[in-house]
This record gives sequence, structure tokens and C-alpha cells, in this order.
Amino acid sequence: MHVRKPKAARPSYWQIILPFWRSEQKWMALAMLALVICIGFSLTWLWLQSNRLNGEVVDATVGRNWQLLWPVLLASVAVAVANSAVSYIKVVVLELLKLRWRTWMTHRYLQAWTLRVTYYDVEREQRVDNTDQRIAEDVARFVEMTLDFVVNLIYVVSSTITFTVVLWKLGGALTLELAELKFSIPGYQVWLVYAYSISVVLVTHYFGRQLIGLLNHRQSVEANFRFLGMQLRENAEQIAFYNGGRREAERMKESFEKVRKNKVAIIWRTFKVSLVRDGYMDLFKILPTLASLPRYLAGAISLGDMTRIVGAFDAVKQSLSWFVQAYIGFVEWVAIGNRLCELSAALHAPRGKYDDIRVERRTQTQVAASSLYLRRPEGTPLAHLAPLRIEAGERWLLRGRSGSGKSTMLRALAGLWPHGQGEVTLPREATLMFLPQRSYIPAGTLKAALCYPSEPQTFLDTDCQEVLSACRLESYIDALGDEDRWQTRLSGGEQQRLAVARALLHRPEFLFLDEATSALDPATEQALYVALRERLPRTALVSVAHRQQLEAFHEHIFEIGDPVAENIVA
Repeated sequence: MHVRKPKAARPSYWQIILPFWRSEQKWMALAMLALVICIGFSLTWLWLQSNRLNGEVVDATVGRNWQLLWPVLLASVAVAVANSAVSYIKVVVLELLKLRWRTWMTHRYLQAWTLRVTYYDVEREQRVDNTDQRIAEDVARFVEMTLDFVVNLIYVVSSTITFTVVLWKLGGALTLELAELKFSIPGYQVWLVYAYSISVVLVTHYFGRQLIGLLNHRQSVEANFRFLGMQLRENAEQIAFYNGGRREAERMKESFEKVRKNKVAIIWRTFKVSLVRDGYMDLFKILPTLASLPRYLAGAISLGDMTRIVGAFDAVKQSLSWFVQAYIGFVEWVAIGNRLCELSAALHAPRGKYDDIRVERRTQTQVAASSLYLRRPEGTPLAHLAPLRIEAGERWLLRGRSGSGKSTMLRALAGLWPHGQGEVTLPREATLMFLPQRSYIPAGTLKAALCYPSEPQTFLDTDCQEVLSACRLESYIDALGDEDRWQTRLSGGEQQRLAVARALLHRPEFLFLDEATSALDPATEQALYVALRERLPRTALVSVAHRQQLEAFHEHIFEIGDPVAENIVA
């Protein structure tokens, strides 16, 4: 039976953007944004002064008025210097604002990802791909592009209004005579530049609308290619045992071929958009000069006035052309926003129809489970387990055929397997530790790997050396400060011994071992269980194992069979 998992409602872009601007950092962020906007307005004012001075320079040059020319030239230089200085300040403030927003947003996604083992649920149920890449790269790019769009949009709107007013006043009216009809078009240059700019936007959209899907697909294929490379690096030894280098190369080539094809499609589509857009714009580059000639030749305006009109026309055109130039960036922003919306939905997805195993912390001293009905994620029945009660200091061995649900039962006790029905209650103050067949060992110093998930300074070096010796890792006693990728440096047996040493160091009240000694020889395995029993006398021990020799270290046996597990006390 296939069960369709319910999905979280996909958030809108506003639900991704607004939380930061409503957070505890909103006042500082709004102040920085206001400063950037004010700087933008000041840049518009400086342009107005520069445009006026350029006209005066032309008129003074044509009239050979040297006394007026030099002051105007000096004023033009001063305006240019002020424009550069203000522009640099704007860049610095805007970059600091981007960093502040990205930091807040990254922390928010990391908390949602790591809270209540959501990271495990996302991967187990394959809700979304490349979560790490979306947080590390997509968040940064989304923040950067959003702020750039908002700031530039405000600046473009304000500058467009300002330059439009200037062009309307400078351009005047065009008087036309057709036969006996004589009429004038006030502000004709304004109508002309707007009509031209709108046509450029329409042409660009017509040729570039397919870029949204291509850019969204690019994020996925690039991340998948990087993931294969990471797999090759982290599983180098296992791949070498299989002599699988050639097969891995083929897999990566197949993955890269998707990257290549996507890139070719983006290049071709971008080329078509840019060619049509830029060619269309170049075709009408002399439009403002041609539009101003009738009034200049009629003597209505001077050459300096014509220079100012052309400057104002170009300023309006440049402001409006931002919508065209930003088109490709906008479709990329849409693609990245879609990926973050998918990520938010995945991190807040509700539980499915069969996700009814409740795990609660209560004031008690034992781990207890009601009759548990375990199911696979798609709803297929897996096992029906009898009630279980584990008191402090007890030793339990879980037995059953392969696939009967032993490991799944441990996951349910850990709160990692919600698929099924029943209730698990855990001691409120007790510490639980689970050792799987292959434990996670982070890169860094050996002491940090041994003390994980606690900080290295939590334990003394002498305590760390003592547990290493107890787990037959004497050769690493003097290597606590060495940094390495211990997950790949240590053999499978050494990794399992390190995990047991980690348990001895943390001294949990309840310790669950899921075939955590399967890679060890019988003598070493027995030595580790002796160390656990002697060093952790008050720790409840629950083991999943197949070797009969381990029965001697457990007073209770829990048989998992079909259809109902029997609780047999040895």
C-alpha cells in the first residue's frame, strides 16, 4: 500500500523575505537600508548638477568664454569626486546589510534543519535535494539579489521621475506642420524614450522567458555533480576495494554531461537575449540626437541645451533600461527563490498518515514503550512489538531474524522513527546514547572526535586516554591533538572501538548499541562489553546483535518475531 505523504504548504516569497525585517534586527537593518536609499537620492542630485555643468561647459567652450569655463570645469571635477566618494559609501553600507541579512537567514535555516533531527527526516523521506547547498549558496545569492533589486528599483524609480521632469522641461514641444495643419507635441522626447524602453522590455522578455527553468535546473545538476565527487572522496577505500574507479568516472561524466548540456542551453539562450536586446538598443543609439535636431536647427535651443537634452534622454533611457538589464538576473532570482521555498516547505513538512509513534519525556527512571506497530515510510507493516520496560542498570539483548525490525525499534526509541503507532516515554533528565553500526566521526582533532557531541574541553586528556586504552586504542593515546579526517583514517573496527570509548567517556544512563561491535573479532568484542559492564554499572544497556556469545552480558532477551514479538526474560 502506497501512502502519499502530506506536504507543508509552499511558502510565498514574502514569507521568506519579511521575517528578517520583522525580527529583532529590523531597526538596524531599516536604518542601513534608509541610508543606502538616501545615498541613492544624493547620487541623483549630483547627476543633475553634473548635467547642468556639462551644458554650461559646452556653451562656454562654443562662446570662448574662458573666464566662465574654468570655474565650471572645477565645479564639474568636484561633483565627479563627490559622486565617486558617495558611491563607495553606498557599496560598503549595502554589503554590510547583505551580510547581516544573510547571517540571520542562515542561522534561521540551520536551526530549522537541525532542530528535532529534521535533517534526518528530510534525508530519510527525500523531501528535497541538496539542503546544504541551498543554505550555503542559495541563501547568500537570494539575499544579495533581493537587496540589489530593491535598492536599484527605488533608485531607478526616483531617478526616472527626476530625469523625466528634466527632459520634459528641456525637450520642450515639437511643432509639426502638415499641409495647412499645425500642431505641437509637448514633451515629445519623454513619450519617445518611454515607447522605446517599453519595446526593449517586451523584446527581451519574448526571447528570455525560458531562462527561468534553465537557471533553476542549473542549481540541481551542479549540486548533484558536486555530491558525486564528495561521495568518491569520502568512500575512496571502499571504491578501491571494488576497483570501482572506472564506474565512478562514468557516473561523474554522466552527471557532468547534464551540467554541460544545461550550460550550453543557458549560454545559447543568454546569447539570443543579449544579441537581440543590445542590437535593438544600438540601432536607436542616436535617437536622442535625431529627436533634438529639429529644434536645434530651428534655433530654439543652443548646442549646450542640446547636450543637456541628450544627457537627460540618455539618463531616462538608462534608468528604464535597468528593467531590461536586470531581466536575466531577475529570472535567476526567481529560480533561487523557488528553491528556498521548496526548502522551507521541506523543513516544516507535517508528519504523514502513519507518523503516530509519540515520544515524550516524563519524570520517571525507565525507558518504556507501549505495544508498537512499526511501519515503513510508505505504510507497509513492518513489526508488531510487545510492550517493553527498561530499568536503570538493566542489560537487554534484542534478537530476531534479519529485517524483523530490530534496528527500527531502536530508532523508534530514539524518536527517529515516527512511522507506526504507539508511545515511547523517556526519563526527563536521563541521557541516552545510540551507537549504530557505523558511528559519525567528525573531522578535526582526535579528542574532538572522541568527545563528540560535547566540546573537547569538556573532558580531561587523561580521561580520554584512559577510555582509549580500555577500548584497545593504545596506539592513539598520544594523538589526541592530531587533526585528520578520522572517518576515513580509522578502520571499521577502530571506528567502532572509538564509538564505545565515546560512550565510556560520556557515561549515559541508557546506551543502545545497534550491532555496534559487528566489525570486531570475538575477543575484542567481549573485552569492550566487559569494559562497559565494569565502567558503567548503572547504565542500562540495550544491544542488537547476532552473536550468541553476547547473551552472557545481558540478563534480559527481547525476541522480535512474526507476527507479535514476545518479551522473554532469560
